[in-house]
Amino acid sequence: VLAASAATLLDLTGRFQITRRLTPQRSSQNVVSTEDAEKPGTLVLLAHYDAARAGSPFGPAMQRLRIRLGRLIHRPIGPFRAFFAAIVLILACACVRLLDIDPEWLPWLTLLQFIPTVALIVSLPLLADVHLSNIVPGAGDNASGVATVLRLAERYGGALEHFDVWVVLPGAEEGQLLGMREWLRRYRKQLDPRRTIFLNVESVGSGTVRYHRREGYLLGAPFNAELRKLCAELVEADSEGERFGARERISRSATAAHVARTKGYPAASISCAEGPLDFTADRHQLTDTPDQIDPEALERAHGFCAELIELIDERLGPRVASVAGRSQPTRNASTES
Repeated sequence: VLAASAATLLDLTGRFQITRRLTPQRSSQNVVSTEDAEKPGTLVLLAHYDAARAGSPFGPAMQRLRIRLGRLIHRPIGPFRAFFAAIVLILACACVRLLDIDPEWLPWLTLLQFIPTVALIVSLPLLADVHLSNIVPGAGDNASGVATVLRLAERYGGALEHFDVWVVLPGAEEGQLLGMREWLRRYRKQLDPRRTIFLNVESVGSGTVRYHRREGYLLGAPFNAELRKLCAELVEADSEGERFGARERISRSATAAHVARTKGYPAASISCAEGPLDFTADRHQLTDTPDQIDPEALERAHGFCAELIELIDERLGPRVASVAGRSQPTRNASTES
């Protein structure tokens, strides 16, 4: 049980994927466009382009149940978090059994261990259902994000005073962000954390704007405080919520921006959701088709990201320029596809 706990923790945090090495590899691609106008900083726009599989764990009923339970305990509940909690509880019970405890407590310990054991048993057919399900159309998750990033790149490429604009569309996001992890491993030496900012756009096809306070499958990592402050300024300026309807959220999933954040880069992630429960319609469902996309949601997300980029250039750009003036690094950039 200890080995299973360690393997799950290392896999979900992206540190070392042990059991994954026993399964066959499949190729994936990252679509990358870099700009080298010799600006002092780099703004990297992110949006994963791969689509997920459907399955009952992602159905609307299950999604609403997790959200309501999270509201009840004042903590968001992600599917991987519940899965890992069950393993850890079984591990704790197993450790207690190694101690010299009163036999009268054994029935209660057995009952306590029974509950997470049933949860893990139930998870097996649910995981099998995902594995056997079809790949979803992916219009909202995440063609909407890709379209928004491309619009932003067209608008701000070469137009910012302090930042070159890069576009990175990672693949294998549904495999625990493998595409983004590999891309950042390759480019990390080239990108100075003091002069590089990441902005991710995720599932903006319906609802109103959300900027993420923190996210992570297990251990939530907080996003950059300065970027969150700029987002809060946009929310305050839109006090009536007529333009963006934006607010802060905590996500128990993870985006490409989470990878950058855990590597020490300033990063922000923007998404859209519906209602007080932050429900994302049609996510990981076969109904995630282009006709379900709300054009107004796309405009809200694009407008919010556009104003955020302008604030980044205006507020953070001068400091980036001063850092670049002191360091004078040499940077080689290229364009790939």
